[in-house]
Amino acid sequence: MEYLDKFVVNEEEHEGHLRLVLQKLRENQLYAKFSKCEFWLNEVSFLGHVITDGGIAVDPGKVKDVLKWELPTTVSEIRSFLGLAGYYRRFIEGFSKIVKPLTSLLEKDKKFIWSEACQNSFEELKKRLTTAPVLAMPDIYKSFDIYCDASKQGLGCVLMQEGHVIAYASRQLRKHEQNYPTHDLELAAVVHALKIWRHYLLGHRCQIYTDHKSLKYIFTQNDLNLRQRRWLELIKDYDLEIHYHPGKANVVVDALSRKSYVNATMISQMPRELYKEFERLNLGFVTHTEGITIEVEPTLEQEIRKGQIEDSKIQEIREMIEAGMAPDFTKDEQGMVWFRKRICVPDVDHLCEKILQEAHDSVYSIHPGSTKMYQDLKERYWWYGMKRDVAAHVALCDVCQRVKAEHQRPAGLLQPLKVQEWKSEEIVDRLTKVAHFIPVKTTYIGARLAELYISRVVCLHGEPKMIVSDRGTQFTSRF
Repeated sequence: MEYLDKFVVNEEEHEGHLRLVLQKLRENQLYAKFSKCEFWLNEVSFLGHVITDGGIAVDPGKVKDVLKWELPTTVSEIRSFLGLAGYYRRFIEGFSKIVKPLTSLLEKDKKFIWSEACQNSFEELKKRLTTAPVLAMPDIYKSFDIYCDASKQGLGCVLMQEGHVIAYASRQLRKHEQNYPTHDLELAAVVHALKIWRHYLLGHRCQIYTDHKSLKYIFTQNDLNLRQRRWLELIKDYDLEIHYHPGKANVVVDALSRKSYVNATMISQMPRELYKEFERLNLGFVTHTEGITIEVEPTLEQEIRKGQIEDSKIQEIREMIEAGMAPDFTKDEQGMVWFRKRICVPDVDHLCEKILQEAHDSVYSIHPGSTKMYQDLKERYWWYGMKRDVAAHVALCDVCQRVKAEHQRPAGLLQPLKVQEWKSEEIVDRLTKVAHFIPVKTTYIGARLAELYISRVVCLHGEPKMIVSDRGTQFTSRF
């Protein structure tokens, strides 16, 4: 590793590589001052970082400079402070979110007003630098893991290897990016990670994890906009695979884009002088608490278990289970009968009706349609005719009938019935739906069929106003 006039040799074959470096210096007639050289060190301070066998940390000397930094009073002083703090942004989780109040002061033609949010950002940044973690050194012979996330506040990503953090990265959204849809924002987080860590990832295998499931199929999607196609060309330069990682499990990166930081500390005895100080800092605290122990039991499952004993049909299923004749049904340790992974609901005490009412009329369900309601219920419960009962319950719901929109074609305006020119112009026999079947030969021509039609149909019903046929040649010629 080299930077202008500084060299660091940190490979496993240290002695061999050291000889190569010295040989290159000799060939190019370059000299290293012996008094400034250090050999066989376990810890090196290099470009504001402390490098050890355990990883990379922030140089304590630089941290002291940040802690001594006085409160900025001009835009140029804020730029200087953010320049020093931004040099260590790879160590700070959610850096762009923290500095957002400060960067807003750098906008053109904006009046410089140091607000409480700016003060909190300034102090939080100092605190984060003093508690910055030790980042692991990347191993180019192993694959990388990238966790990406995006929100309306910014983009966040973490570079990891075998569970160890190598670097954090985040940035605020630009003005036009705030109008991006969710799919484009999540893809932008992936592109941001690939660009900023290109020197690590290009030519190496990497796994990308995102909480946006559709990105998993980005390589096979056909309907992509121009922006997505442009980003896809960049992504194809890397040897990567995109995986879906649920947001609840993606706790590492959610902090970079949307997490709020709240810490609670329990103090058994607090001096009275601290009360006023907490109030000045706008910190919440609880002076006295009382609690009781409440034991919550699932009463519905108890009712179902009790009802299964009373239901004769489930008793028959229980006997079939014991005889090994019901492969789709099982019985757990408490005696509950299950249909595959669904609880069998007995037809007693209106239990089915209770479940339907809770799944449809509850304030948490908001009156779903029969299809969605059935799909939700079948994940947990089962009984005979369940789908039919769900459809009947939704159809009889008074709120749904009153509120939900009609999906049928609206009726026309009221108007008088049309007066026919002839008393039997159009007649439909809805009772018998009478039909005439006349045997014919394939050799019959149009004239012969016309004779049969007059003698067998017209003589009974009269001359028709319109004749509808299958456009056969016999009917389109001289019929």
